[in-house]
Amino acid sequence: MATFDNTEVRQTYRSTLVEELRASGSRLVGGLEIMLPQNFGFCWGVDRALAMVEEARRVYVGRPMWLIGSIIHNPRVNADLRSKGIGFLKGSFATEGALEKLSENDVVIVPAFSATVEDMNDLRARGVTIVDTTCPWVIKPHKRTLKYLKEGFTTVIHGTVGHEETAATCSLIESEGGHYVVVYSIEEAEVLASFLEGQCDEQAMRSGIRGGSFSPGLKVDVDLQRLGVINQTTMLASESRAIGDRLKLALQARDGEVAYEDNFRDFDTICRATQDNQDAAAAVADTQPDLYLVVGGYDSSNTKNLARVGRRLGVPAFHIEGPHCIGDKLQHRDHTSGEILEEGAWLPSKRPLRVAFTAGASTPDAVLGEVIEGLVEFAGETLVI
Repeated sequence: MATFDNTEVRQTYRSTLVEELRASGSRLVGGLEIMLPQNFGFCWGVDRALAMVEEARRVYVGRPMWLIGSIIHNPRVNADLRSKGIGFLKGSFATEGALEKLSENDVVIVPAFSATVEDMNDLRARGVTIVDTTCPWVIKPHKRTLKYLKEGFTTVIHGTVGHEETAATCSLIESEGGHYVVVYSIEEAEVLASFLEGQCDEQAMRSGIRGGSFSPGLKVDVDLQRLGVINQTTMLASESRAIGDRLKLALQARDGEVAYEDNFRDFDTICRATQDNQDAAAAVADTQPDLYLVVGGYDSSNTKNLARVGRRLGVPAFHIEGPHCIGDKLQHRDHTSGEILEEGAWLPSKRPLRVAFTAGASTPDAVLGEVIEGLVEFAGETLVI
């Protein structure tokens, strides 16, 4: 399954409205101007993962089929897979006891985010057939991390503690006897940098970075001497660059302008599709629309960061999950706390009204299209497709 055909996937989740808007970039609907960026929605890695699942269903017909966890971070897509008889071994939809009962007759799908070393070893020991849909872009930071380990560097990961991709990276590092620190934001990177510069002690440093960010047994006086930076592939690219630059300055201050070069490495592992979507979202946000709706699963890292792109440019941007979020109160994910909130009086009454949309890399066109249609209807306009 080295090659894949995404035709079936694209047809399943296509939207005529989104296809029209993708070609034109914008459309007037009564008093609304609907805008879309040049790049958004399903990326190559998602297409590939879903196409591999469909191929596996044909190849292994009749055999029990399981996902370790969500194939991608989109509730619609995961619900579709459950409706096709694919079970889940972990997460809120897991079948109780299924993991322990796996046998050679079972087929287990590794999600696009990859999986931990422990999970992969367990599956191999049970003799199951493994279908690995790990995105090649996710493998990139894994390879870089192994290089850091070989050269004696501790890995600093710009990522989210608990996210499947970062969990897999941390697991890989631990399995090889290495160490890591996960920083979620430039603020957390600043705490680490302050420690490296001698501006705070270990206790202050550890308390200023969220729990679970340090590898077990990490000794700060030894393991933070040589640092190599990578990124979870779906983080905000501009922030990843800023984090790398800040840690570079910290090591320059600690070790000197010449000596720091032996103790610091930085390598951009942001996914190209993530970068393209963020750049395109920023280009639309830079035109200052009146409202920016970013559509994607609430646990989708790249979608969260698309919403941050809009807000950083001063645009009222809301991360919503789907058409059910639109109503008298807008359901959305708060960009700071992560809580799911409801926003009243969210739709500006002015006309003409410029509304921009974008979608995360795991968001089907069909869901985005339904959101656009829902917004138009709520605004009292009529859309002809």
